[in-house]
Amino acid sequence: MTESAGLYVHLPYCRSRCGYCAFVVSTDDSSRGEYLEAVAREAALVSGEASASAFDSLYLGGGTPSLIPPEDLFRLLDRLRRRFAVDEGSEITLEANPEDVTAELAAEWKAAGVNRVSVGVQSLQDSELSAVGRRHDADGARRALDRLSQAGLSLSADLILGLPTQTATTFRRNVEEVCGSGVAHLSIYLLETEKSRAVEEDRRGHPERYLSDDEQAEAWLEAGETLAARGFSHYEISNWARPGRQARHNVKYWTRTPTLGLGVSAHELWGGRRRANVSGLPSYLASLRDARRPTAQDEPVTPGDAARERIFLGLRLSEGVPGEEIEGWIGDAGDALLTADYAAWQEEGLLRKDDGRVRFTERGFLLSNEVLCRFV
Repeated sequence: MTESAGLYVHLPYCRSRCGYCAFVVSTDDSSRGEYLEAVAREAALVSGEASASAFDSLYLGGGTPSLIPPEDLFRLLDRLRRRFAVDEGSEITLEANPEDVTAELAAEWKAAGVNRVSVGVQSLQDSELSAVGRRHDADGARRALDRLSQAGLSLSADLILGLPTQTATTFRRNVEEVCGSGVAHLSIYLLETEKSRAVEEDRRGHPERYLSDDEQAEAWLEAGETLAARGFSHYEISNWARPGRQARHNVKYWTRTPTLGLGVSAHELWGGRRRANVSGLPSYLASLRDARRPTAQDEPVTPGDAARERIFLGLRLSEGVPGEEIEGWIGDAGDALLTADYAAWQEEGLLRKDDGRVRFTERGFLLSNEVLCRFV
């Protein structure tokens, strides 16, 4: 393997579950010590097949990795470095909630080797945060960003568009303020109300509390213009970055670069196979007690799968995919409706073809699900 790989570790523990969350998390941290030992055992089990590989990204996701005590974080990262060839210049990212960030913790994270922190800001309006059960307030998010910046850590922030009580004006303020806070990377996600029964019931019962689809579309496009004016490039559907500050680890997913996944519900692409761990914490821990990888899925990636993945993952990026590749795949599929849709997507301005590559327009990014679902 010539290209550097990525390593993901899922840390599922949270103080509370947010109203929109669809990830595998646990609000009971009584098993945390056993879980960290299980992750170390899983790393030992897989290290043999990664012995010839170099890693230049390590991502601690969750859950809420910022809840892990510093001494446990040091021990975890040390164990991972002993098992895997993590390059000295690697991007090492830790996800954090604003309420956890102190100047002391930021210094501890940096000393442990973390050099990038992804902060779940979500909004800088108190009413919007409380509406979905976030534990921090707007001032807490501002303090967190400032503390992390003062510590010399690279900053990424998440914002959500479509929160209850949010208006186009408050979302514009969120984007503008986060841009001015020193972040090098920004992710904007649309609230997926259907993934939370409570939020979906609230939206149905109180539609006036939510932006309409058209209002969300306008706010999203305006955010892109604001970010472009501030020096951010729109490099992936939901992600903008200053020059050279794209999320190295996440780009591996979209370019099909090999990645290992450790922890409950973790996914990976390795050795020409896609694997997924079990999503139940008790099952994960039981498997590692027996020194077994806790896989729920383990399938080879066929040449046809790889070709399809290159299209629907590659289209997520602003660089798009080679025109001959997508057009060859559509032709081989023999689907007259897909052929007609492909032409229509270009006529409607969702896709454009230039320099031999097919890529989404800004409007196309907004409606990308309608296109990508045809290739999944």
